[in-house]
Amino acid sequence: MLAAADIEAYYRAVGTRMVELPVCNPALAVELLGWRAVEGIGALGVLITPWCMNLFWRPPAEAELPAKGERVVLALPSGDYECTLHEDETLGRYASASLCSPMQDFPGQAEARAMAEEVLRLIFAEPESEPPQPAQLTRRALFRRALGGAS
Repeated sequence: MLAAADIEAYYRAVGTRMVELPVCNPALAVELLGWRAVEGIGALGVLITPWCMNLFWRPPAEAELPAKGERVVLALPSGDYECTLHEDETLGRYASASLCSPMQDFPGQAEARAMAEEVLRLIFAEPESEPPQPAQLTRRALFRRALGGAS
């Protein structure tokens, strides 16, 4: 499994080229929260950067996936999440789903971390005993839940 420190180092290097852009929030740092292996899924966590917050997913090496740039669905017990596939010399094949961009609404790392931890809690939540309605959990609904609103 790719180490969280390697992913963070990669995005810190990317950040050196983005620091002057207005989408960057200088109060934030690169941090990968909740990075863990999930049986049959690969590894995933929430990546915080000064310019975005993404669900970061590393599918298993043997997974049959479409080409780089295509969309793929990450199926978790909490719902389906549409991700974009990427391929990089350093990180290999991975996928991401945008959770928040730009990051100007976060006054500091603690607030961004709290949001990322709530997202992790929600995506790893086991389904309720009663089957949910057929509607999928959208990114908007996920954030409404995380911010304490109705879903």
